[in-house]
Amino acid sequence: MTAPLDSYTVASGRGIYGGMAEPEIKEPADVLAFDAEPTFVDMGTGVISNNATYNGRVMVFNLHGSGGQNYTTGRQYRAPVSGRLAFEDQTEFGFSITGLQTAGSSTYFPTMRPIDEYVKASMGNKEFESRHLGLLLADGFVHLTTENRYDALLDWMDANLQQYNQSRRVAWGGSMGAWGVVTYCLRRPTRFAAVYSDRPRFRYGFDWGNSVVTDWSSASAAHGWVDVPYNSAPQIAPEDGGGSSAVYGDMIAHVGNPNNKIPWLGCCLGRNDGYGEFQDLVDFVAACRATGRGFACYWNDGDHSTGSQMARITQSYPIGTFKIGEGYPLFTEHSLDQDPAVDLVGGINIGLSFKNVVETANGWACEVTNVTAACTVKVKPISDVFAANVPAKLVTIPAANTWVYVEFSAV
Repeated sequence: MTAPLDSYTVASGRGIYGGMAEPEIKEPADVLAFDAEPTFVDMGTGVISNNATYNGRVMVFNLHGSGGQNYTTGRQYRAPVSGRLAFEDQTEFGFSITGLQTAGSSTYFPTMRPIDEYVKASMGNKEFESRHLGLLLADGFVHLTTENRYDALLDWMDANLQQYNQSRRVAWGGSMGAWGVVTYCLRRPTRFAAVYSDRPRFRYGFDWGNSVVTDWSSASAAHGWVDVPYNSAPQIAPEDGGGSSAVYGDMIAHVGNPNNKIPWLGCCLGRNDGYGEFQDLVDFVAACRATGRGFACYWNDGDHSTGSQMARITQSYPIGTFKIGEGYPLFTEHSLDQDPAVDLVGGINIGLSFKNVVETANGWACEVTNVTAACTVKVKPISDVFAANVPAKLVTIPAANTWVYVEFSAV
């Protein structure tokens, strides 16, 4: 189909980023925390051991798909919440610690699995899901209740789960969880080293030009999800930063603003997904390239089921590859890349890998390869330590799994 033209209203002095108005960056003034220490409830299936076998392994922040709010998995906890972490009688937050094994890996990783579920007794205990974001309440505002809970949970993890490797912590999610790791985790580069999104949604909802909100008053919509026109979407609650909820959920606009840092992103999507627009992936790739983002993506001509192809990403970017605060190579002009606007099946930066990053204020180096084939690729550092603006270098990788050293100097 042909997408309709979008129009945007931009305040005087503000820029256009990624085809959208630059979203304002707002930070909540208060610290969000649980009312008391979470209570251990039970141990169910998928429990990982607390012994030394898992000590030091990378912690995975795993956001479940729709209907995946399982209260019987892992070491289960409940935390009392209030204020911006609660509303009405929704004053308990559940989460569990379990294990995740990714495709192509024999390693289980300790995994935090928060539950995105709100049950409304007055509607016969109807279950609402906030898409790992928040809910539209009777006051007309979208409240970022779920994101606020996750902020408190991350602080609790840092304080209480130090036996696991939090410095390389990653976000992982499929389906609705993929939407959540994009909207929530990409905004938190100091909390996540990388984001793995299995069938994400980057901007629009089920239909082009619409956004989605979870309406706490909706008795008929599944999960409370309601389509609303992008340009007239409800506002975020003032205490959560304000602004359009559609723009807040528009990660093409967010990535298109070079002032916004993001973690590295790996994702996959089918052209006929059905829960989001494939054109949004095309636009997201363009925004990433325009602003120099580190990413890899794979797509096929599949639907929401067959589009799940994360093994294409993890074959060369396994969990543990990236570290919070540590630089990594920006890959561009990879000779094996395809074009998502043209090719039915393909990928960008697929198969590339790196190791042995060394960075100082005056120099940066690493080794790069492709695990599948010979290729050429341009390499440039993404680093907070080595801040020099150096040109990318063209690297020739002569064969699969052949490592090539590349270095940069500020002099």
